[in-house]
Amino acid sequence: MASLRPPADGARLVDDAPGMVLRQVFTEFWPLLRPLRWWMLLGLMFLALGSLIEIVEIMLFERLVDDVLVPADYSPLVWIAGAYIGLNLLSAVVSGADDLLSTWVSQRFLVRLRTDTFRHVLSLPLEAHDRHRLGDVLSRLTSDINAVERFMVGYLSSGLGSVIRLVFFVGALFWLQWDLALASLIVVPVFWFVSTRFARFVKDVSRERARRGGSLGAVAEEAIATSALVQAYNREEEAVAAFHRQNHGIANAEMAASRVRSVFLPVVDLAELVGLLCVIGLGTWALATDRLTLGGLLAFLTLMTQCYRPIRELSDLLPSLFSATASIERVVQLLHQPPVSERPDAHELAHPQGVVRLTTVSVRYPDANRDALRDVSLSVRPGEVVAVVGPSGAGKSTLARLLTRQVEATAGVVEVDGHDVRDLTIRSVRDAVCVVLQETMLLDATVHDNIAYARPDATDLEVRDAARKADAHTFIEALPDGYRTRVGQRGRSLSGGQRQRISLARAFLRGSPVLVLDEPTTGLDPETARRVLSPLRSAAGDRTALLITHDPVALEFADRVIHLEDGTVSEARTAKSGAADQLVVILP
Repeated sequence: MASLRPPADGARLVDDAPGMVLRQVFTEFWPLLRPLRWWMLLGLMFLALGSLIEIVEIMLFERLVDDVLVPADYSPLVWIAGAYIGLNLLSAVVSGADDLLSTWVSQRFLVRLRTDTFRHVLSLPLEAHDRHRLGDVLSRLTSDINAVERFMVGYLSSGLGSVIRLVFFVGALFWLQWDLALASLIVVPVFWFVSTRFARFVKDVSRERARRGGSLGAVAEEAIATSALVQAYNREEEAVAAFHRQNHGIANAEMAASRVRSVFLPVVDLAELVGLLCVIGLGTWALATDRLTLGGLLAFLTLMTQCYRPIRELSDLLPSLFSATASIERVVQLLHQPPVSERPDAHELAHPQGVVRLTTVSVRYPDANRDALRDVSLSVRPGEVVAVVGPSGAGKSTLARLLTRQVEATAGVVEVDGHDVRDLTIRSVRDAVCVVLQETMLLDATVHDNIAYARPDATDLEVRDAARKADAHTFIEALPDGYRTRVGQRGRSLSGGQRQRISLARAFLRGSPVLVLDEPTTGLDPETARRVLSPLRSAAGDRTALLITHDPVALEFADRVIHLEDGTVSEARTAKSGAADQLVVILP
């Protein structure tokens, strides 16, 4: 099946041949547009009816000249004026209905495409997100998707509408005077030749413009998101310079497009003028030999100028199509990145207990030259305390990602409650495994909403109980509006320890039998670190809790220590025993 091919970054997805462009893009996006095809057909009928009304109005102009103006006879003027008014009102109704319908179709398609693309982006594994800058992804979700809509709905409707108008107008021209009609069409090959010549230049310019636009968003997003770092190191000018470079690149691309247009449009105008002059010359001869009336000649010239409009639109359409493909490539490139796969026969994990087992598990990320984990075996039961320690890059975070299926094992088996996680639905696995990330992810919302994010249907009492378990209730009550206090973007109005305890409260409210904490004490002093970790033992109960941290304080909670180095288990020893509530700890 022909489709847009997923290439390496920077490679072209769409062939240069116009026919291949249309076929490849429609193969990719037609399934989204197919349910709206009958509405689009109705829109084309409105366009055809509008063209017929326009032709009738021009024919009436011939009668106005020959029957009213030339003989200076007012008697036919009444019915001609009445016909004009009626046609004008009908044209307004048809035009308004066509505009409403086309807007409705385009917005339905746009909403569905944006939603599906956004859902796909959220389903991508974390390593895919790591490869893309956020600003560039946002650019693809907004301006680039708008280009897809223009291609699939706007340009499609415009192209078919132009063809319909051209057929009707050419038919009317041949009906009026066939020899003049042939002369008027000599410009068509010129239009097509010029448009195909310039279309390739437009496509290359548009690729650069789209690439620069995505980079501009990425640079701006990164600088603003890290504004505290930029200011702390006096790097404002460097950030502005990077932003300026991308802006300058966009300006250069726009200038290149302007140079193309400055040559393309005058050539088209010249071709249209030559055709018009040829028809005027032949029409004057026809008028002199009584082969055509003055009204007929004026009507013919009016029809011809109206006929050139769809020809010009079709000639302009090809460069526009190539321009849109630059953005389409970026959207398709995103859509062709495979999400975390789920087997067709995957089943739910019913009543999870939290027993975790890894058997000779290896993981290698795409394009990596070595395994992140190699032949790792580990068995953890609820209540057991295990600390896994090792240097940075030893594979600790990868071990946590395995349990939430954000990465897949390239060898070996990962089991939860005796089930291979690949046989389980992704949703049920992530319901069973709750992760508190190293970077405290808080929404720009209230404290209550941030905790309740784990369970939107949780009652106020349940939210407060989770906060008490995380030792967060006291400081939350002391905030200006208590649980209704907004925490700001990424929780910046709170201290590091407060953000961590809110994240921990959210995890407790989730109630998952496996709890994974990734570096929860980063940047905290030992006293604050103990305060963050102390609720864990009493709140964990019979959960399996996995803690990833560089903090030696975490060892105080461990019963058994496993050392990871270069992705393999290099050492295991007992750290402590006799704990009433036990904790699995994964340390760097």
